[in-house]
Amino acid sequence: MSKFDLPIISPDANPEFTDAKSCAAWLQTVALVNVAPSHGRLLGQLEEFNCFELEPTERLRILELLVEPIAFVQLEQAKKYTGKPVPLSKPERDFFLNVLALWDALSQGYQRCLNSIAEGNPALSGQRALVCQRALWCTGQRLAEHYKSFQELSGEDWMLLHRLFAVAEGYGVLDKPVPEPALKARNTTCLQTYVQSLLLHLANDPSEQSLKQMAMVSRWLEGWSQKVRIGRKPPASELGLPPLSLDIAANRGPAHAMLSGESVRFLELDELAKGIRSRVALLRKGDTPEALGLGADIGAAAAEQLLLVVHRHWCEEPKPRASVRRAVNTRAQLCAGIPAMHYYIGGKIFRQPGEAKELTKAQREEIATFGRIATRQDDEYSMTHGYALESWTIREESLGGLRIERSEDGGKGRFVQQQLIAVQPADAKGFILGVVRWLSVSDDFILRGGVRMLPGAPRCVAVRATGLNAMTEKYVQALLLPAVPALQSPATLILPAGWYRPKRMVEVYSDKAEQILLTGIVDRGADFERLGIAAP
Repeated sequence: MSKFDLPIISPDANPEFTDAKSCAAWLQTVALVNVAPSHGRLLGQLEEFNCFELEPTERLRILELLVEPIAFVQLEQAKKYTGKPVPLSKPERDFFLNVLALWDALSQGYQRCLNSIAEGNPALSGQRALVCQRALWCTGQRLAEHYKSFQELSGEDWMLLHRLFAVAEGYGVLDKPVPEPALKARNTTCLQTYVQSLLLHLANDPSEQSLKQMAMVSRWLEGWSQKVRIGRKPPASELGLPPLSLDIAANRGPAHAMLSGESVRFLELDELAKGIRSRVALLRKGDTPEALGLGADIGAAAAEQLLLVVHRHWCEEPKPRASVRRAVNTRAQLCAGIPAMHYYIGGKIFRQPGEAKELTKAQREEIATFGRIATRQDDEYSMTHGYALESWTIREESLGGLRIERSEDGGKGRFVQQQLIAVQPADAKGFILGVVRWLSVSDDFILRGGVRMLPGAPRCVAVRATGLNAMTEKYVQALLLPAVPALQSPATLILPAGWYRPKRMVEVYSDKAEQILLTGIVDRGADFERLGIAAP
């Protein structure tokens, strides 16, 4: 088998440990609770160690000592960018890149052991399964870091993962049990490790699952991956499942397609599908998620929904879109945050209804000279409040959604899943509202997103609470979406998150003030609530 291209062995390499005994002693000096300095020390020493000439069995012993402390600091360091709005800030991206670098360094250590095996070194011949599993695990962990911050995977990531699988397959050790890397009281296999990476990716493609959902799926796959087999021929599915295949010579993940060729492999998913379907049926009969091995930290309804999602991604043929999406190349303006949307949609500064405003001397002079107040004051208002219109490009559109992207110079806004945005295509007269479904960031900082559009042309209103203290309450900006009978969409009111209370009455001001009853939550996102309304 061909050798892995690794850092060059250097006579100048001088790591602080050169055998398992000195490594164990060195680890005693690393205060893991101080995550940032510990992470830096581990990365620096491992990179130095990877350039040091050493007998293969001793190298493997040292790597096995380093696995658990590395897994700990990686988990803690990743918290500094996990779930943050994207694109990441420079410090957050630096943390992300350093975490990748440490996974790479650990993986390269095991790849050097694989090179020794490929050279025929007899000392590691009995450790092929362990070394292959560890290298696969490091690479799979590297892939998983991308999901935590909506970063796009590279083709090189897939190529390495597939190549390591091919090595394990060639050695015939796919099913040989070895201790898990960070929990050595439990066993795993190369096949299970590879399957976990493949299915975790599929469950998050596109990147629209929440981080909590992805963590849940990852935990489920620790047990479920043993139900999946991989073979060279399409399986004869008892359940009539569509083929799920991958090309281990390609730079991409698995897909529901019938591929052909020597490098093509097929996933056998019948047992996994049966397990998922059985759990869904039992949940509907009243069993608890905890009793079904799904965890005590998820409700029955949420567990059922997530089970159906992963079953669709893993075991079902992709369904055609409800509405055809066509490729376009349309420039668009975009803003986020209800106050900014209110300003740009309404085209004027928000002022408290009924509030008299004294004109300044400069404003009176502008009215006398130009018949109006100069628009630069609106511009100053938007700058003062941090409002900005960003330049985006619409790449696909349908009746219900858009795929959009922004280059690095298109704006500086940062976004999260389920965030409310307003988009105005270049050929449109006004803004339309949408909710961000998924996000991804490329290596060259292109931000991409999928948007679910909300029906109706938004209208700017002001809302305040009613009751004993209503007269002292200030109005807040809100958006009113009219009913769209053709889409069976009722009239709704969009407010900042946290406004809804059962049977709550609010005062809505447009041309005049009127009281409206909030009837329920129609939609809820990261920064908004879309509420049903009715006359009191």
